[in-house]
Amino acid sequence: MSNLSEIKPVGSGRSRLRWYYNRTVQWGALLLMGQWSAYGLLRCPFVIPYISCQNCPVITCHGRILQFFWGVWAGWVALAILFGRAFCGWACPGGLISRVLAGLWPRKTEIPLENAGQLAYGKYLVLGFLILVFFGMGQPRVDVPIRIGQFFESIWLTWTHASELWKARVCVVGGALLLGIFVSAFWCRFLCPAGGLLELVKRFSLFTVYKTGECNNCGICREKCYMRTRPEEYNCTNCGDCIHSCPKNCIGIGRKA
Repeated sequence: MSNLSEIKPVGSGRSRLRWYYNRTVQWGALLLMGQWSAYGLLRCPFVIPYISCQNCPVITCHGRILQFFWGVWAGWVALAILFGRAFCGWACPGGLISRVLAGLWPRKTEIPLENAGQLAYGKYLVLGFLILVFFGMGQPRVDVPIRIGQFFESIWLTWTHASELWKARVCVVGGALLLGIFVSAFWCRFLCPAGGLLELVKRFSLFTVYKTGECNNCGICREKCYMRTRPEEYNCTNCGDCIHSCPKNCIGIGRKA
């Protein structure tokens, strides 16, 4: 199975244009939100980043503005209702990292579809654990980040002083992202709780990438997809990479009739 589509555009001129447009939006989102992702994983003292910013002592974290702009979360929900998991495929820094890592090692370990479907429930296990942490444990602060200064120096000091739960969170997320080098988009497909939440919402979304009735299940679109799925199916992020890969031209984007 080819993985070239994960690192360079393929297909027609329209396909290449869409590829470049998608990656431009993703890199722009990384420049805008990448610092939030880095702080959320490596400096946030809470188990669940960016929902307790009003109580956070990390004054250098850019995510602190979220306590003043709750509309950010409202916009995220509105985006999900309109476009399903498009945030994952177009704007999520973790999604872009998964794409980049997927291109580092072209010989991927391919998980059989039935096993991949079972592993995909891991997102809901993680989501359930986070709900338990928030409501059952009161969103504990598992690190006391009193240190300020250089970012990377602060990360090391945080690691040496944080609790085991904080270290476990960093290792699970970081390890799952790195595993994406060998198993395409491992974190996004099988463990990301935000992806799991959006997966629940996307069934009500207004616009999507979809298959028409002419689809003969050839599977070419799945080969082109870094998430190893097909339009409308589980883990589809509406990125559009597959649209012009279909030999029967039976993949559309927009509102399905």
